[in-house]
Amino acid sequence: MKKTLILALMAVVLVATLGFAPTVGADRTNAEGKGTLTAQGDGIAILGGNGSVNISGNGILWIKDLAGDADITVTGYGTKKEFADGWLQYAGFHGSADVAGTRIVVVLAGVDIDLFVQGRGRVIFWGHGSYEINGQSGEWSMNPLSAHMRLASTGVK
Repeated sequence: MKKTLILALMAVVLVATLGFAPTVGADRTNAEGKGTLTAQGDGIAILGGNGSVNISGNGILWIKDLAGDADITVTGYGTKKEFADGWLQYAGFHGSADVAGTRIVVVLAGVDIDLFVQGRGRVIFWGHGSYEINGQSGEWSMNPLSAHMRLASTGVK
């Protein structure tokens, strides 16, 4: 429980301070093309953009629909809380979520994270794990900027 709380606080800080703005001097991996990402790991996964996200794991899940057009399906266990600024929080999350929309943000802080993403946007991983984006593989890092990449898809507008 203590580990999940620490990860949750770090996720909030990362989202608040980094947002999804490019960072000068960061070790970034940029990928262009079909825009498919798969990843597994423990830590924090922050995804934002246009497309679809299927994510599962255990921890705390946050979802925000910035455009108001997202299709959101969450299954499993957890306590749902809706905030006035539009964020949905699932504390004690143990399950999966499917989120699709034109401007979405999905954050999962926890363990056993498994995700599949198609679309255009950005992702930040922090912790331990692996990912593959458009056929290029990499490892999650304790440095949240090292796995900061852009997803791009010609099939999603």
